[in-house]
Amino acid sequence: MESSMSWAAVIPVVLTCVALVFVPGGLVAVSLGLRGLPAAASAPALTVTISALAAIAFGKLGIDWSPFAMVLAAVAVAGAVWLLRRWCERRGKFAHATAARPSIEAIVVQCLGFAAGAGLLIWQLVRVFGSPGNISQTFDGIFHLNAVRYVLNTGNASSLTLSAMTNGDNPPYFYPAAWHGLVALLVQITGAPISVAVNMLNLVLAALVWTLGCMFLVRTVAGPRPWVVAFGAVLAASFSSFPLLLLDFGVLYPNFLSICLIPLGLAAVAAFFNVGSQPPSNPLARFALAPMISPGIAIAHPNGAMTLLAISVPVVLYAYMQRYILAGHVQTQRREKFLVGALLALGLVFLATLWKYIRPPADAAFWDRYHSPAGAAWEIATNSAMNRPEAWVVSALVLMGLFVAVRDRHQWWLLGCYVLTSFLFVVIAGVGTSYLRSVITGVWYNDSYRLAAILPITALPLAALGFGWLLRCGQSALDRFWNRPGRVLPAPDARARVGVLSGFLVVALLAVGMQGAPINFAVASAARNYAETPNSEVVSSDELALIEQLDDLVPAGATIAVNPWTGAALAFALANRDTTSRHVLSTYPADIEIINNSLRNALTDPTVCPAVEAAGVKYALDFGSKEVHGGRHDFPGLDKLQDSPAAELVAQVGEARLFRITACS
Repeated sequence: MESSMSWAAVIPVVLTCVALVFVPGGLVAVSLGLRGLPAAASAPALTVTISALAAIAFGKLGIDWSPFAMVLAAVAVAGAVWLLRRWCERRGKFAHATAARPSIEAIVVQCLGFAAGAGLLIWQLVRVFGSPGNISQTFDGIFHLNAVRYVLNTGNASSLTLSAMTNGDNPPYFYPAAWHGLVALLVQITGAPISVAVNMLNLVLAALVWTLGCMFLVRTVAGPRPWVVAFGAVLAASFSSFPLLLLDFGVLYPNFLSICLIPLGLAAVAAFFNVGSQPPSNPLARFALAPMISPGIAIAHPNGAMTLLAISVPVVLYAYMQRYILAGHVQTQRREKFLVGALLALGLVFLATLWKYIRPPADAAFWDRYHSPAGAAWEIATNSAMNRPEAWVVSALVLMGLFVAVRDRHQWWLLGCYVLTSFLFVVIAGVGTSYLRSVITGVWYNDSYRLAAILPITALPLAALGFGWLLRCGQSALDRFWNRPGRVLPAPDARARVGVLSGFLVVALLAVGMQGAPINFAVASAARNYAETPNSEVVSSDELALIEQLDDLVPAGATIAVNPWTGAALAFALANRDTTSRHVLSTYPADIEIINNSLRNALTDPTVCPAVEAAGVKYALDFGSKEVHGGRHDFPGLDKLQDSPAAELVAQVGEARLFRITACS
């Protein structure tokens, strides 16, 4: 294994990952007629939709999941979209408005902003991961890494069948596999270890996908104002509750992927209903983008789809009010107003139905509040959700943005989105367990972390509006300075240079202020979960060292008996050796149950050897009694095998031991 690769060595993996995430969807975005920032921001979401749906289709058809399958799907979708656009243009279905081309200065400013925001996030994640191959030492990390190996070994990345990995003899159920399918493709293309591929995909999602989506959302809200859009990229790296939080807690990789796409999703919904400040120049893209990216967001994680639906409600309501109710609305026939109102009511009923049924079982949504309502509200106001340090600079910008949004009727929809996400967080973080709380926030497992992660989606564009207001104030001050009586005005070029330098200075000062205690706290918190130490939460440095030897010690095709709670199940992902369990929450078939309960008694229990032979178990890993979350789960058949005549010690690193099962040979 090469999980100890240097950062320089993984640059080709990162570049390949960028191509994997952007090229398939980019073909479709260009076919839709998108260019520039809209195309770049839309490409990853379109890639996820293509990947997620193609994986399901190919799984049904029995076609292995591979880069070739992905390319085939992307080319087919791009070709179909291009033909549709050409047909629409020939038939005159859409009057295509020509968008004004941005100036070179605008392009440079936005590119510099993107580079700054992406660079800040890359630096944060390099500090979090420590080494490119370090794994998340968290509860769900076991499942996610093993699920990638399962996709690679079965050739099936379908969200309809991934749960078969842990469901024993029971039929599989839906589990979001879009993230796992992308990691599997990256491993197939580059040959990188799973641990490295996981981190590099997450780095690209956070630094590039999230940042571009935030820039596109800011442009939708504030219009084509280069400095404000560029600052949106810097803001993308300045919230402690995303993207770092979901790479720390859980670890919630599918939810992380879904939320990375939601800024783009909200911008697409705003464009669909024509409420944004940036008028859509391509009608086909305006109406097609939101429906095309929604399946990807939903399959990445249903939480993402429900979040997008929830924050789309203020958009739809505002669009209805703007057309039919507010002063200056378009004069329409009463019949149209009634029909659209009826459709709106039906949509709300549909959303309520989804809200009822697309949620986890009650026993999986067990999280209680961790704060009071007032404390939760304070954390929203100071952008310090989940007891993190107050982000004063970001919060001041959000406050300025709220001032702008309240005064500007065209931003009321964004104001509604912010109020809605704030309300949901106050309920989940500050209200005690009750039926009503579960009705409102059960979609998010009643888990404050999941809702904390979506707060930046609505706070960030408000902060960008605040920055824009600050720029206008600064420009007015400069104009007053230049126009003072008796002052000789400098040349226009000199004034422009002073304005540009002042803008860069303001951005730099704000960026430094936003990268202080909150971000450092988030980085340090996440880094603890990726550190490889003798006392790591899931697998210690000794246990990882033994896993790295399994390729030489255990023949391919042999199965290893493990207690997954000790992290031994990661031998499946990291060493590509089959294990009797791939996650702590597994349903076991009868033969594995016998092994878990009685393996050490194989010489005296006549049921053991038939079970061992049926399961192909030839080895067992003993990683001691330390479990993730500090629990105690009995696997008596695997306990103290060094004292059992049924097994012999093969290798030991520290307290980590590998045994060969000798009783049934």
